[in-house]
Amino acid sequence: PSSPASRALVPLPHRRLLSLSGPDAPKFLQGLITHNVDPSSTESFYAAFLDARGRCLWDVFVWVQTAPGEEWRCWIEVDGEEVDTLMKHLKRHKLRSKILLGVVDAERMSPMGVWACWDDSGDHNPKADSWLRKLQDSSRALSLMDPRAESMGMRILALDPSTFNNTAHDLLEFLPDTRQYHLRRYLLGIPEGPVEIPRESALPMECNIDLSNGIDFRKGCYVGQELTIRTKHTGVVRKRILPVQLYSENETIPEGQKAPVILAGAEIKQLDESGSVKKGRSAGKLIGNVGNVGLALCRLEMMTDMRVSAEGGSWKPGMEFSVKTGDEKNGVNDGLLKVRPFVSEWFKERERALWEKGRAK
Repeated sequence: PSSPASRALVPLPHRRLLSLSGPDAPKFLQGLITHNVDPSSTESFYAAFLDARGRCLWDVFVWVQTAPGEEWRCWIEVDGEEVDTLMKHLKRHKLRSKILLGVVDAERMSPMGVWACWDDSGDHNPKADSWLRKLQDSSRALSLMDPRAESMGMRILALDPSTFNNTAHDLLEFLPDTRQYHLRRYLLGIPEGPVEIPRESALPMECNIDLSNGIDFRKGCYVGQELTIRTKHTGVVRKRILPVQLYSENETIPEGQKAPVILAGAEIKQLDESGSVKKGRSAGKLIGNVGNVGLALCRLEMMTDMRVSAEGGSWKPGMEFSVKTGDEKNGVNDGLLKVRPFVSEWFKERERALWEKGRAK
């Protein structure tokens, strides 16, 4: 793909909202999600819904819209394809709770959208900074620094059509195409939505929801807590989602060459010294890609120099991995692309901090 934008304001039309309010709203949500719900707090946050087996159902942002002295209420932001399923899930757990639930219809979502913005150009625009500060203090929008990774920037929930005007678009380099947002996520190793976090099969810590500040390990009971806490206390998470580079023998995909077809879920295999695929279990699984930038669920001790257990892993410098390209269902097999994972320093620091905190307890 083209170089990622260093400064941007991007609408996220693939995200939808549910409204939750009522006297029992914080208590109701507290028993269903991984993050702590503090009724006295007005801070929005990132979290996940789990099933009883501790598998992910949905990754969400919870936008708290409560003024001091008012009844607690929020908006739950989820992938657009999952909004109706999440609504059914909430209704099923409602029972006698005094809450009000609603799905924000698509027509209203047009002016009341979710946006992402970032600026790591090193050339800060004072007017843009001033506009963002005013936005944070206004009643026209809710905002938070995206907690999932450093450099993800700010996430904004616009509450009325006047939130973003032509001035804001000019200041922040308005990009209507969400491709830049997804590319940024992939470069930082951030999964999102049901394709990258498969419902009822993905484990929250393998999807880095703990490293994304989406799990409070000190909170009380919630659906799926038992397995999550057990995994935390063992201190061993053998697989995690990482950013990966896809490349051919000459380290690139030549310009003008048609992008290879890569099926989500394709197995990543180790290559031997001759460049042939080794037999045995897979080293990971490709989740998705934007050009030669992708996300993959990687066995850490097999694909990286990270150690997550006392016995260590099989990784050695110079090891190479690959994934098949093509569409096997239609009899198309283009060949192999090599896969190189990346582990950033901030990722290692967060992972190490969580491990040491668990060990101290």
